[in-house]
Amino acid sequence: MNEKNGDMPREIERKYLIVMPDRVKLALIPDCKVTQIMQTYLADDGDGMCRRVRKRGNPQEGWQYTLTKKRHVGKGERIELEEELTAEQYHALLEEAAPDRQTICKTRYVFPFRKQVFELDVYAFSEVLATLEIEVEQIDTPVQLPSFLTVLADVTEDERYSNHALSEKLAFPER
Repeated sequence: MNEKNGDMPREIERKYLIVMPDRVKLALIPDCKVTQIMQTYLADDGDGMCRRVRKRGNPQEGWQYTLTKKRHVGKGERIELEEELTAEQYHALLEEAAPDRQTICKTRYVFPFRKQVFELDVYAFSEVLATLEIEVEQIDTPVQLPSFLTVLADVTEDERYSNHALSEKLAFPER
């Protein structure tokens, strides 16, 4: 497959480090969807892509399971291949968990703001910081950040804030 010609699925997103917002107020945002995510990184299988499995949903509505493979290809841009799994496949793949990583547990709030859709992740390991992401068509697409959030930094290109890096210590890096 030719990556340069866009034959592989791509994800372009901007990522921001933010001050932990009031979670009760977040859930009250019109059309806000809240979901629980457990994300485990798998050992390298030699194809040059970072692999993870994810359990997403909640006990009331049920769970979805996915295997995702990603590779960084440019500023804020990754090739992303994703497939749905059964619960049995998910649990079998957990046996391949990377020994130097821990499972990330987070609550995701997905909400619209000024004709954009944001994903705000609250991590179980932090009471003071969170991340905000938005998928964009081009890395330089203008983004109107929600005025009710306190943005500390654009961390799009800072790999220390990738979920893969965060899974090493379950802590945000020193700033």
